[in-house]
This record gives sequence, structure tokens and C-alpha cells, in this order.
Amino acid sequence: GGARGGGARQSLTKLAVFIEEQDIFTVENSKGYTYHDWREDLKRVLFLTGLDSKDTTFLFTDTQIRMEAFLEDLNSLLNTGEVPNLFTADEVEQINAE
Repeated sequence: GGARGGGARQSLTKLAVFIEEQDIFTVENSKGYTYHDWREDLKRVLFLTGLDSKDTTFLFTDTQIRMEAFLEDLNSLLNTGEVPNLFTADEVEQINAE
């Protein structure tokens, strides 16, 4: 066996998610997918995993990188546990209340 393609890695990831009984979250970034859509998707997955305590795998492939800012946000999330200015003050207040 040579190097596995992206499809094989995605299949293995989906199998592992199934075995671990987790949910899978991926972005559906079509042609009109904007940075605002990306940030809303990040909020959604963080709510699922944080407030709702759902064991979730976030599957994001290289073909879904529409802009450099997507990687910057992911890098920040992985390194610091947060994405700067992702939530508005009202959203933070709502999160803290729950």
C-alpha cells in the first residue's frame, strides 16, 4: 500500500466516529459559502460540544479551505481553545447563563 487518498482518510475517520458513537460535524461550503457562514458553523460545533456536551468529531478537509482565515481560526482554536471575537457580548452572556 501506497499513500492513502483523502477519501480513504475520510472513510476511516467516519468509521472511527461510528465506533466511538460520536456525532460528526462538517461544513457544507458551497460556492456561496462566506466567512460569516464559516463563523456560524464554528459557533454551532462549539455549542454542540460545549453546552450540549455532545461527543463530536469536526471533519474539515483541505478542499474546504476557502480562505486563509479558516485556517487561522482553526489554529487559534487548537492552540488557545478559543476563536477571537467569535461570539458577540450577548452570546457570551447567554452561554454563561446556561
